[in-house]
Amino acid sequence: MNKKVKKKKIRFKGLLVIILILYLLGSISYYLWKMPIKNIYISGNDYLKDSYLINYLNIKDESIIQIRKKNIESKLLEIDLIKEVKVKKNYFGSLYIDIIEDRVLFYNWNVKKAVLASGKEIDYNNDYLGIPTLINYVKNDVYQDLISKLNKVSPEILKLVSEIEYSPSEINGKLVDEKRFLFRMNDGNIVYINTPNIDKINNYLEIYEGIVNKNGNVNGCLYLDSNSENKHFNLCKEVTKEVLDANEN
Repeated sequence: MNKKVKKKKIRFKGLLVIILILYLLGSISYYLWKMPIKNIYISGNDYLKDSYLINYLNIKDESIIQIRKKNIESKLLEIDLIKEVKVKKNYFGSLYIDIIEDRVLFYNWNVKKAVLASGKEIDYNNDYLGIPTLINYVKNDVYQDLISKLNKVSPEILKLVSEIEYSPSEINGKLVDEKRFLFRMNDGNIVYINTPNIDKINNYLEIYEGIVNKNGNVNGCLYLDSNSENKHFNLCKEVTKEVLDANEN
């Protein structure tokens, strides 16, 4: 007796569903793989403009998935003004770049370079507003000390300084303070200060407010180059430190 062999019917509907699912999964994967960067969000930058950084990276046509965060970070760190950078991304096409810039302290007129807090000297094209100009030569050890100590000056106060002039103090031809500088302020005042006391300039607005209350709204010279808490102020006559000390006594 011959047994009847049942032929299995191919379920075309089920197969079609499987093919459709695989097609959709493949299409979604391909779409995600090729998804371009839709948005770039940059934070922490003060000196460097967003447009400059985006053009520098040149990644507008890159895929958000394929692009490597480490590559972006490495490329941005090639910019002297960038000290640290952290990159994040999501799979909806957004790229997040968080930057910590090196601080621009002053423009060194002698070498035509902007000087950073790290000591680096970079090209200056009038891109950095509100920084003072160092107008004369400073011997190397004092120069390095100036850079180090200016990091203690708040950005808001440093923006009030127009020029920095190296002005070592001498009495009767004898050098008494090789670390003294003259700060010309934007408001017309002059501040004599040395690097050991440079953090005193952070109190400039409070000090000058007291001077105005006492002397009226006049411009003059403020001496903060002493370890004493006393603050000398005069009308910018050529008064030596020796005379000031004599007057104080």
